[in-house]
Amino acid sequence: MNNKLKRKSISTQFIFLASILLLAFAAGSTVLVVRQKEITADYAQYRAQVREKAQLLSTIDKSMNRAFLQARGFIAFDSEDMYNEAASQQKSIEENLDRLSGLAADRRERTFVNEATVMLNTYFNQTLPYFKDIYDKKGIEGVRSSPERKAASKSIEQMQKELDDYQNELTKDLNTQYDDTSSDMQKSQTFFILFLAFTVVILLLLTRVLLNKFVKPLSQLAYTASEIAAGKEMPMTFDEHRRDEIGMLSQAFYKMVSTLQNNEQELTAQNEELIAQQDELHSQQDELQHALELTKEREGELELRNLFVHGLTNSLHKQEVLTSAVTNMSRVMKADHGFIMLTDEKTHASFGLSSSSVKQMMENLHNNYIDHVQKTKKCMVVKRECREHERLYHRQTFYLYDVIVPVLSSQGDVLAYMFYSRYADEYTEHELQTFEILAKQITIALEKIYIYEESEHDRLLSQDILNSIQEGMQLVDTSGTILQVNTKTSELFQYEHQSGLLQLSRDQWLDALSQKVENIEELRQYVKAICKGEQVEKSFVYYLHTEGKRKVIKVYSEYVYRNRQMFGVLFVHRDITKEFEVDQMKSEFVSTVSHELRTPLASVLGFTELMLNKTLKEERQKKYLTTIYQEAQRLTSLINDFLDVQRMEAGKQTYDKKYQDILPLIKQVIEVQNIQTSKHEFDMISDQEHFTVMGDKDKLLQLFNNVISNAVKYSPDGGNVTVKVYQKEHAVYIDIQDEGIGIPSEALGHLFTKFYRVDNSDMRKIGGTGLGLAIVKEIVKAHGGDITVQSEWKKGTTFTVVLPLLHEVQYDEEMMISANDNRKSVVIVEDDKSLATLLQVELKESGFHVRYFNNGEDALNSIHQQKPEVVVLDIMLGENKLDGWDVLRHLKENTETEKIPILISSALDERSKGLELGVCEFLIKPYQPSKLSKTILQLLLKKQEHEGEIMIPSDKEE
Repeated sequence: MNNKLKRKSISTQFIFLASILLLAFAAGSTVLVVRQKEITADYAQYRAQVREKAQLLSTIDKSMNRAFLQARGFIAFDSEDMYNEAASQQKSIEENLDRLSGLAADRRERTFVNEATVMLNTYFNQTLPYFKDIYDKKGIEGVRSSPERKAASKSIEQMQKELDDYQNELTKDLNTQYDDTSSDMQKSQTFFILFLAFTVVILLLLTRVLLNKFVKPLSQLAYTASEIAAGKEMPMTFDEHRRDEIGMLSQAFYKMVSTLQNNEQELTAQNEELIAQQDELHSQQDELQHALELTKEREGELELRNLFVHGLTNSLHKQEVLTSAVTNMSRVMKADHGFIMLTDEKTHASFGLSSSSVKQMMENLHNNYIDHVQKTKKCMVVKRECREHERLYHRQTFYLYDVIVPVLSSQGDVLAYMFYSRYADEYTEHELQTFEILAKQITIALEKIYIYEESEHDRLLSQDILNSIQEGMQLVDTSGTILQVNTKTSELFQYEHQSGLLQLSRDQWLDALSQKVENIEELRQYVKAICKGEQVEKSFVYYLHTEGKRKVIKVYSEYVYRNRQMFGVLFVHRDITKEFEVDQMKSEFVSTVSHELRTPLASVLGFTELMLNKTLKEERQKKYLTTIYQEAQRLTSLINDFLDVQRMEAGKQTYDKKYQDILPLIKQVIEVQNIQTSKHEFDMISDQEHFTVMGDKDKLLQLFNNVISNAVKYSPDGGNVTVKVYQKEHAVYIDIQDEGIGIPSEALGHLFTKFYRVDNSDMRKIGGTGLGLAIVKEIVKAHGGDITVQSEWKKGTTFTVVLPLLHEVQYDEEMMISANDNRKSVVIVEDDKSLATLLQVELKESGFHVRYFNNGEDALNSIHQQKPEVVVLDIMLGENKLDGWDVLRHLKENTETEKIPILISSALDERSKGLELGVCEFLIKPYQPSKLSKTILQLLLKKQEHEGEIMIPSDKEE
């Protein structure tokens, strides 16, 4: 029976019909797929052949173009390599043509390959060698005039045209094949669509048959089931002879209905029992819901506490922490108002309070409640009636519960007070404990802030100390990564902010210096060795280019230890550019001075030796003596420059300032320079007759002599030297202009630096010590003036000296002392007999009566017996009991001799001491004897102003 049922079952019938349909559909689909694959395969094969031909044609075309270009390049640039390169393309083209010949599918393609082969062989074997031969013999003109040139060009164009035509034909064939393939595909698809439509029609017919056979009985059975479910009585009719699933379903349904009716009473009893159980479940559900609400409430409290803790730990700013603490604490404890204030300062924060309320809180902080909390260190709750402004629009009485919470430090001191208020609900003991627990969290946050502020203060103090150091300080770890720098390091590395250097690795900050440091590789090796702890020199010098200047930087290194463990290296970058330049200038100065000293000494020694060892004519002797004298003056000037610089540096240079008319001084210098040169013309232009300044005559002469002699010296080819003197406002301006070699612009800023000399071959040939202009600058500065320079290389230089003018002084030639036969008496006290004799001769020739003494005792006795007009006194008097200072004191302490003018003549430069003791003039040896005569005359003129007219010594001998 089961086998019969199986054969007649719905599923068996349905599977049979479906199998037939599927087989028919599969057969049609297979035919379509196979056909489409054949079409696609044929097209793919043809397309691959066409692509390969096109690729070969492209390669041939490129090779031909390269051959043509290289051939033309050979003719244009006469490059044998280009010709060889052009000829080498033949083999590549022939190989590709052979491959193309193998792919030729018809006569047309084979004809093209043969013609291309012939044309290329003609080009490479005939045309190319032919033109190379013409070019080798006649050059490019021969090629241009060749009658074969046009034919060759036409042949090349024809060849390229045939290649293009063949490529176009391949493309056209490919497109035609593609259209044929598309047409075949469309036909096969149309056949498949028709076959699919036929299959669908057959399926619809079969479905209709199945519906009539199976659906109608099922509908009847469903209707009967629904009616029975609705409680209606329905007759059960079914085909008992039907052996398929529907027949069996009808029989089973009949049995089921009978069984349901029998069990209905039993189910009713069970249903009542289930209702009772449901009521019990509802009760349990209510309990679970209450527990869930409590859990959510606890979850909300935990979230608020997390926000509270997060707010305390998320910032190190005191005000932000206090605001977060009072806000989140109010939310956690469900307070309506909150206030917190630190005890040691006025920092505070509030929640839910107006500014007036906060002000009121601040004014009423010190009360009994605060004192109680401070003593007990515990929370305190205060119940009070609401004030009128706290009741808002309510009329009835409200109570407010305030709690005061102390925030205690780890030592038990009160750090802050918290005040919280809320309406209606009183604070429970559990809430007060929560307040104390959360207050400890605030304590931790505040103490952390205090520690941070203290460490930040120490850090900033350390950084400020580092920034005040005028040397670059750079702390790195053992790998060379920068941990800390100061401002000077940022300036050296040309970083705007120090933060830009922090955490840069060794390679990064050295790379940043690579474009600025000359010897960067040596610096890398030094830093690397120091960071590794290798035994190398603790200092290193590198050269840094910054802001258009070259700086010399000396870097020192010291290891830094913590707990006896080395954790870093401190590099100190010191700018030694000035010291380096000074050392260079000193080295050059020693070399220059050595030359400047030896040259005149050689002349002095040479001519002196000649005069001692040979008998010379008077004229030659005079010439040699003149040379010796000039070289001695040159040495004296050089030594005086050294001494002047030394005195100026030590601040011991003294100036004997008097009323001086600068025009005679400038004229005097010009006269001397005019004698010493024959190449230069001197012009002096002045808009006034007198320019009076308060100055030291000797120093002003030295000033003008240095500047004007430089104008002569640095104009080796001669030219005009123009001196312009003019007044502008309350100062006199002296322009000294030459037409010499000029000064480079980069040297102008260093021109008045001692030992500095322009690093130029033209300048080096002229010579000099580099001290002259430095001395000029000091002299001008000491006279309250200024000096500037303007110069253009190869066009000359102009120095401008500015000195402050005095009010006009009236000059009267009649003020000069009239001559008289009475000669004035001068006493000379000098232990050097040779110098004394020289001075005696000079003064006697100037008309003075001279008395000479070689010791102080005899001089004092003579002066007391017969008072002179002037005393010339040496300081160092050999081994005598009295030196010059003792003689000076005796004369100034005696009322009879205290007004005698005393002139010091000494090799010691102690002008200030002499002036303090009452000396009128101070001459430093060596000096010209004529200067002594002029100085004595000036002293007598001064004396005349105070005592009346005196008589000038006559020129007659005694």
